[in-house]
Amino acid sequence: MVQRQELLERLLAAHEGYFDVEDTFELAGQTFQGRAQFHSESMQYVLSKKAKIWGANIHEHVLFRSLEHLDTTTLEELIAFMKTEALSLIELNSEHMTTFLSLVIVAESADTNAKELVRKTKFRKNFSFGLKGWTDLRLALIDLSDSSITTNPQGKELINTLEANLF
Repeated sequence: MVQRQELLERLLAAHEGYFDVEDTFELAGQTFQGRAQFHSESMQYVLSKKAKIWGANIHEHVLFRSLEHLDTTTLEELIAFMKTEALSLIELNSEHMTTFLSLVIVAESADTNAKELVRKTKFRKNFSFGLKGWTDLRLALIDLSDSSITTNPQGKELINTLEANLF
C-alpha cells in the first residue's frame, strides 16, 4: 500500500510539467500539503498584436490535503472553505473565462458518508451572470485503505492523473 507522503510527492511531481507547484500552502488559516497552479492565456489578433480581437484566461488551482481519517464533518468544513475562502485565489479581469478550484484529499481511511458527500457535491459560481466567467469546484478523495478514488461530477477530469500515481 502506498503511503500518504509518498503519494503526495508523486502527485506534486506529476503536476510539475504544466503547473507551478508548492510543497506547502497556507490560505486563510488553513494549511495544505501542496498546491499546483495552472494559467493559460488565449488571444486572437488581426494583423498585429496591437489589434486584439479577444482574449480568454483559464486557471486552475489544485490544493492537496493529507489526512489520517476523513469524516463527514471535516469534509463539510473543507467544502465550505473551498466555496468561500478559496474564491480569493480567483483573479477576475476582462479576459477571465474560468477558474477551476480543485481539492484533492489523500486519506488513510474515509467514512462511507464522506465518500457519498464527495460524489454529491456540486458548486459553480458565475461572475456577473457569467459574463466575467465562472468557477467550478473539483473534488477528489483518495482513500488508501481500499485504494479507491471518489470524485464529484466536475472532478472526474482529475481521475487519470490520480490513478496513474496511485497504482
